[in-house]
Amino acid sequence: MTSPLRLDLEPFLEPRTAVVLGASPRSNVAGQFARNLTAGGCRVTGTHPTIRDLDGMPVVPSLADLATIPDLACVGLGVGTIVAGVADALLHGIRHFVVPGLGPETGPAGADARARLAELCDEYGAAMVGPNCMGVARPGGASAWIGTVLRSVRPGRVGVLVQSGSFGEALIAMGPRVGIRGLVSSGNEIVRDAADWLAFYAGDPATAVIGLMLETVRRPDAFETALRVAAEAAKPVIAVKVGTSQVGAERALAHSGAIAGSDRAFDALCRAYGVVRSADYGDWVEALELFGRGRRLRGPRLVVVTNSGGEGEHAADAAERAGVPLQALPDDLAAQLDSDWDFHGVANPIDYYAVADQPLILPAVVEAAAVHPAIDGVLLNIDQSLRFELYEHDSGILAAAVATAAARDHDAFVVLLSTSTADASEGVLDTCAAAGVPFLKGHGPAFRALAAAAAWRPRLPDDRTAPPPRPAASGDLVALPEYDSRRLLGLAGPREERAATPDEAAAAAVRIGFPVVIKADGPAHKERVGGVALGIVDAAAARAAAARMGPVIVCEEIRGGVEVLCGLVRDPDFGPMVVVGVGGGWAEPLADAARTALAPLSGAEAEALVRDVACVAGRLDDRGIAAVANVLVVLGDAAVADPSIHEIDINPLRVSGGDAVALDALVVRQGAKP
Repeated sequence: MTSPLRLDLEPFLEPRTAVVLGASPRSNVAGQFARNLTAGGCRVTGTHPTIRDLDGMPVVPSLADLATIPDLACVGLGVGTIVAGVADALLHGIRHFVVPGLGPETGPAGADARARLAELCDEYGAAMVGPNCMGVARPGGASAWIGTVLRSVRPGRVGVLVQSGSFGEALIAMGPRVGIRGLVSSGNEIVRDAADWLAFYAGDPATAVIGLMLETVRRPDAFETALRVAAEAAKPVIAVKVGTSQVGAERALAHSGAIAGSDRAFDALCRAYGVVRSADYGDWVEALELFGRGRRLRGPRLVVVTNSGGEGEHAADAAERAGVPLQALPDDLAAQLDSDWDFHGVANPIDYYAVADQPLILPAVVEAAAVHPAIDGVLLNIDQSLRFELYEHDSGILAAAVATAAARDHDAFVVLLSTSTADASEGVLDTCAAAGVPFLKGHGPAFRALAAAAAWRPRLPDDRTAPPPRPAASGDLVALPEYDSRRLLGLAGPREERAATPDEAAAAAVRIGFPVVIKADGPAHKERVGGVALGIVDAAAARAAAARMGPVIVCEEIRGGVEVLCGLVRDPDFGPMVVVGVGGGWAEPLADAARTALAPLSGAEAEALVRDVACVAGRLDDRGIAAVANVLVVLGDAAVADPSIHEIDINPLRVSGGDAVALDALVVRQGAKP
């Protein structure tokens, strides 16, 4: 099978020679390209029919006048000339292009230009970044970037792709916070896209961590393949995605369809491959900083050392909200610290303020915690700001020195943490970077990043070997009756019979035994239209209910147990995914508690998914969790085997002990006949 990934991208990050097509003094773009490329040692030449020099950059009349084929072409042409210019460059052997936002991305002429550029690049096997992008920045190297690449931006091992150029500019504006291998602003992605860059970074020896800022996933199958490549390379992927939306909720016939939308599908994909998904830009930056420093956090056992009781309490609150609550200090460590210093009952967070002189106590406490085998990480919570003076300035410098000494001398995981979100001084950041010590700002983003780092392991889904499953058939959506849906899936249900007439319903009720439930035999969400009668205790009531509803299903009434929602939705991008959550009438009101996963699932993956829904798992024993997991496996397998299945809704699934009974079932098929 031919790989959908296109990995010919290294010249964008390592250009030795480049040409600027359309080097005009009327635009500053050519000058920006030239400055940023030559700063990294790249030889740059421009083309223009009449100009021979542009701010020190040599300019030739045409590509035919170049002595060698450039590694890279930066295109400074407008929408009227760009297609001809790129075509000429392709004829001269150039295969890598950066096209910033110069016009082809707008209007009808822009759409035509984009289409023709894509055709030309595909014809010649060429790669392009853009149009409508900032380009490619490589701190410490040659950057085909139309903004300012700050000298303070630190070269590092974090490979970044952003689909929004402004996100890239914001990251560069942070200076030395995150050590960047390369920063790609991909724009319209008409030839190479996020999947290609993700896979490139996964295979790049100079990249250890991958950061993605996504607005869309253009090729879902290729993107999932790239995630698999990154997981196999054991490289963390940190993603932030904007533009979330519900898929088809307005046409969903099942609770599952209303609960699980496009963003849930992307989230399921992230979970399947161990992607760290950040909620916003701030969380993303802190995660990139934390993961990008080299050392891995072994687990969630964290100790906070601080010079402020209030900030320590705030840190403890943030840690608990993030899912990494601070644990009690190990008894031997607490005894040692109380013996060595006048804490009078030391606790985590360790507040050393006024216990002893800071230069004496701080190194001792941090070292004692850093070397303890029952502690995974030490967070030195002393505020930082490049505007600090006097004591505060000296405290910040000392904190950086203490943190880096503990990390360097004992190979310990130590973090310099600031409650404030102000920038630290470059001296502090340089000191931390040299020792691989992360500097994190703000308790909320910091502890969310720490929680992700403590939990992260390379992950591949057990039963998903060839993404994605086949697409669904075309045609109208058709909801199967409950009776047929349950049998199609082979799930256990209550004792039941179909009845076409009131007398048949009464007779069926007697055979099943009272109390029974009478349901209309057909429509989805029968309870919304009065199609369900509970607590029928005699034949007369059964007959009356059936007379009102028409053809019915008569089934035993089962009480007790835990009501669970199990469902499936076929996402148009990522294929089928299962959903589990609170069942019954609370399914949609408590939709935020539901969890999704790509199908198919192994039994172990399904059990892990159920356990992740605390309000469900907390009411079930191990047998019940296994029973729900088995239903999820069945639903996923059914959708993979039958591409016409669009949605499945089991609500409620009543679980008692190890028994799970589908009290209601709905299968929605696409292109199926009723």
